[in-house]
Amino acid sequence: MSLWTASLLVVSDIHLNHADDDRSQLFLQLLEGASLGEVEYLVLMGDIFDFCLGSHPYFQRKFSAIGRALEKVVASGTQVIYLEGNHEFKLASLPWKGVQVISEGTHTIRLKSGETIQMAHGDLIYSHKMYRAFRRLVKSPLVTGVARWLPGAWMDNLATKGSEVSRSQDQYRQIEHDKILGAVDAWLETGPGSFGIFGHFHVPYAEPRRDGKAGGVFSVESWDRPNVLAFKAGAFYRYYFDPQSAQAWQPAEPLVRKLLPGP
Repeated sequence: MSLWTASLLVVSDIHLNHADDDRSQLFLQLLEGASLGEVEYLVLMGDIFDFCLGSHPYFQRKFSAIGRALEKVVASGTQVIYLEGNHEFKLASLPWKGVQVISEGTHTIRLKSGETIQMAHGDLIYSHKMYRAFRRLVKSPLVTGVARWLPGAWMDNLATKGSEVSRSQDQYRQIEHDKILGAVDAWLETGPGSFGIFGHFHVPYAEPRRDGKAGGVFSVESWDRPNVLAFKAGAFYRYYFDPQSAQAWQPAEPLVRKLLPGP
């Protein structure tokens, strides 16, 4: 099954640091394929960039190639939706024509085939109170307004080093699967979607609805292992990049909905 004929393509947590490294080039190849295919929706689930202040000219220049590629996808007839992640700020200020930016909260789409899908960056579904307070502070108009006047290269370097330190601690953190999935279940049950999709946690969840209704909840894995979540013919598929394959993007089997064990 071709990746490029899908009702929905979703990527999340790519964490681009550079505009021209291998990860960025792979993402640009994905966008080129989407622009030449038949894709109804392309959703960027957040943290596509490791750090980006969309209102700052430095980041507008740095990631201009990504913007042009997304505009090409829009021009092909695909609806492009970008949910801002916790590493991204003021993305609605980026001069990318036709890209719909969702800065906060849950966004719901209805596919031509009739399915309703609600989506949010995962930290907006489940996070601790101190984290949420910190998130509101750093994304506030005051902080982002002041940051707009700081040297872009200095901010970029500082944020990159901070991300590296944070990721170095990941192996010592426990993922609270039960709490995350409990929050996701409640989020889906109180919303309009039959399916719910989210990112942020870097875990490829694929679970049935807790209330027994048709649908399910799915999360998008990080690009430590480059992947795409696709919805086609009524089912979700996860594609992983295989550099040894002539076709590059290979479909995995349809997702098996099972509860991942806790740590």
